[in-house]
Amino acid sequence: MTSIRGKIILIYLALALGVGAFVLFASYNLRYLEQRVNEGVAIAAFQETAQEMRRHEKNFFLYRAQADLDAARNLAAELERLLVKDQTILAELTRNDELPMLARTLALYRAQLTSATVNDDVLRATGHAILTQSENLGNRERASLVAGARQSRHFLLGSVAVLVLLALAGGQVLYRVVGRPLQQLEEQLAPLAQGHFRAFSMVSKDREMVSFTLALNRMLGELELRRRQVLQSEKLASLGTLASGVAHELNNPLGNISGAAQIALEEIETLPLSLPPAARAELRAWLTQIDEETERARRIVHTLLDYSRRPSQSNPPTPLREVLEKSLLLLRPRLPKADTVSFTLAPELLLCMDPQRMQQVFINLIQNALAAGGDSVRIRIEATAASAQDWPPVEVTHALETGTAQVLGAPAETTRAVLIRIHDDGPGIPAERIGQVFDPFFTTRAPGEGTGLGLYIVAEIVREQNGAIAVVSAPGGGVCFSLWLPCGGEK
Repeated sequence: MTSIRGKIILIYLALALGVGAFVLFASYNLRYLEQRVNEGVAIAAFQETAQEMRRHEKNFFLYRAQADLDAARNLAAELERLLVKDQTILAELTRNDELPMLARTLALYRAQLTSATVNDDVLRATGHAILTQSENLGNRERASLVAGARQSRHFLLGSVAVLVLLALAGGQVLYRVVGRPLQQLEEQLAPLAQGHFRAFSMVSKDREMVSFTLALNRMLGELELRRRQVLQSEKLASLGTLASGVAHELNNPLGNISGAAQIALEEIETLPLSLPPAARAELRAWLTQIDEETERARRIVHTLLDYSRRPSQSNPPTPLREVLEKSLLLLRPRLPKADTVSFTLAPELLLCMDPQRMQQVFINLIQNALAAGGDSVRIRIEATAASAQDWPPVEVTHALETGTAQVLGAPAETTRAVLIRIHDDGPGIPAERIGQVFDPFFTTRAPGEGTGLGLYIVAEIVREQNGAIAVVSAPGGGVCFSLWLPCGGEK
């Protein structure tokens, strides 16, 4: 049997059988003692009757009273009746010829008592023989009772010893099946305290221990993966700090380059007249391009500084278009085509939340769509002014009925809000997984390619702002994330 449960059941069955056998043998032994007691009662009655008979016999010899003779005769008849009644019990305490001899002696004794002339010597001799026989029976019965009690004591001691041995054997088996494997697992757990994630070896072939060891190994694999992800996060945090420092350092040379280009543009007309107009125009174009690209680099540096800055406690209204453009500026190197992301929104829409946190929301959602849809994916962003009555959108309500949507958070009671929809035409999300997309560490990517925290962080940021978020997966493919954020309105 290859399961701990089955082995424990077998041990309990063995103990139960042992206890049952003990009860049966104890019952048999008590029955044996009961028979010995019944024999003792029968022998005691026979012996007392014989003694009483002998007492009346002696009184008759002393006083020659007819009453004593009649009493002795009646008691002799009673002995004969007891001899027949308890024949089975008496036979166990006598030899083959003793019981018939006792019966003949009793018959002779009673015959003497009923004869006209009593022979005193014969009567005395036969009475003595009967009393001697009864005393012998009493001695044998007492010896048999003592032997039975001794046998019962030995049996009880032996039965207790057997049960103790069975219990010890069962405990030893349990230790080998459960205790020793757990002790070995405990020894293998010790390196975890030192940060060594070594896989557990199989310590037993029992099904429960195999499942437990496999579960521990899966846990170790997850811990190792999370440890690497934490290290990667720490590296990214350090990289963010480094990027902030580099951005600060780049501001000055970029400013100098932009200033030099602008001065050159202003002084280009003072160049020698011998410079051909075409060359002068080409030089102007080059200087203009240098100034424009330098300004673009400065905007990127400024966006990096904003993105790495700590969130502000006070969040004045910020144009939504500005936040979205800065997010796309950071994502531009990852976009496969220039038209991968398109957006339609009024320029007057505002958000009262930290711009860097909102950039994080847009970046995570767009990156998630790019990872799922690949280079051919198209992402469309729409935003409109809204109120609490506009949540959830109609498409979300319909998808909830079919089990292809999930909603987190509830919109705050406010009259100024903005409803943002981010559509993509990727492969979509399976219905059985739509309820897990906002769970921490949930990812459909290969191990090591994603932390599973992107959408979880998005949902947390939205709910921190008293907003709501929903995801809908269309049956034919494509996903739409809907965000309801308060403080939306016009400038």
